[in-house]
Amino acid sequence: MKGVPLHLREVQDGLATKRLGTKFHYLTELDSTNSYARRLAENGAPEGAVVIADRQTQGRGRLGRNWVSPPDVNLYFSMVLRPTLPPIHAPQITLMAAVALGDAVASFIPQRPVIKWPNDILVNGKKLAGILAESSCGAERIEFVILGIGVNVNFARESMPDGIRERATSLLILGEKIISREPLLRRLIQDLDRCYGILEESGFDSIAPRWEARFGLQGRRIKVEMTDHVVTGRAKGIDRDGALIVEKDDGGNQRIIAGDVIPLED
Repeated sequence: MKGVPLHLREVQDGLATKRLGTKFHYLTELDSTNSYARRLAENGAPEGAVVIADRQTQGRGRLGRNWVSPPDVNLYFSMVLRPTLPPIHAPQITLMAAVALGDAVASFIPQRPVIKWPNDILVNGKKLAGILAESSCGAERIEFVILGIGVNVNFARESMPDGIRERATSLLILGEKIISREPLLRRLIQDLDRCYGILEESGFDSIAPRWEARFGLQGRRIKVEMTDHVVTGRAKGIDRDGALIVEKDDGGNQRIIAGDVIPLED
């Protein structure tokens, strides 16, 4: 289906935020909103700068995967953050964003969104949205974090490439109606601003229960594929640094920092 360009003024009107949305950069086409935002951050862009594109030619997901980015139907945006967290806690940014993203999209569909560790929002087992956080850290502090968000909004099933059609969904598919992107983006920015403020002011312990409440694999058997080995067991949740805790089939718990999580049948 053919979409329409975003009307940025409709996003900005009524936007009530403390940290995010200090400046908007809206472009019809970019290689990647994360790459553009990184260039801005490296040149001193303030916290809260938002980069939006109607189309990405080199959209990226986690582990360098391609994020399919057709024009004018979805949301692709990135934010410059300059958190006061120590570098070891940088993964908390992704977890915070997952809570905000789940809350925001939940108000536009009848189904319940869940979080797939570490950075995806799923509905009915299919991917609706994803997060890509990229950090630049010194020895003792985080220089900046680029927080990228992609949401399938008005992406019709018949328009999806064969490779993702069975694994992805959109707000259009779930709600069976066209969604205006402007109020959705405004809601996303406001929810991200609120959750980021909680993280900065009160710490991750104030966010963790909300993350756990949306964790779709709690207690489920899973397989985690890592670069050098595979772990199977039951998902127990996360620790305060964002690592996934797995109760292994062969006994004991393992802390997973990075890997692909695949649900298994019980």
